[in-house]
Amino acid sequence: MRRRNLWATAVAPAVLVTTVLTWWLVRDPAPYALSGGPAVHLTVRPEKSRYPEAGEVADEARLLLEVYVQRLRAGDADGLADLGAPWYTGRDRAARDLVDRYRAHAGGAAEAIVRDPAVPDLAGVELRFGDGRRQTLGISRDHDDVWWLQLGDGDPVAP
Repeated sequence: MRRRNLWATAVAPAVLVTTVLTWWLVRDPAPYALSGGPAVHLTVRPEKSRYPEAGEVADEARLLLEVYVQRLRAGDADGLADLGAPWYTGRDRAARDLVDRYRAHAGGAAEAIVRDPAVPDLAGVELRFGDGRRQTLGISRDHDDVWWLQLGDGDPVAP
């Protein structure tokens, strides 16, 4: 009986730790994802800098930027509004405006250049569409390390 209790006491915490660690490693904290189409051809890179932060942000925000270009290309203003920082207001209107202004330019390959973040959790991104048109985006990271578009009206620092 004592051996059984000792065994259960040793195994239960190990199983719990393994389960939590597995969940943490497989979870995807981003509440957005690429859909089945249209296909996106986006190169994301940091601007040249002597600091590593732009490269880190480029890696972390790659999915957000790919989803943004995909929603823009599809004309999906509702899906694009969902990429806006949840603490911002006016995301729906701002998303419709962006679709009206940039949808025609989002059809081909594009490049996103992530600028050096001057403030932690904030960055600027220059999108260069294949037809030569350019767009500047602001992005913010929340407390869960999720990157969002600064879309609409709000404070980029205060999630």
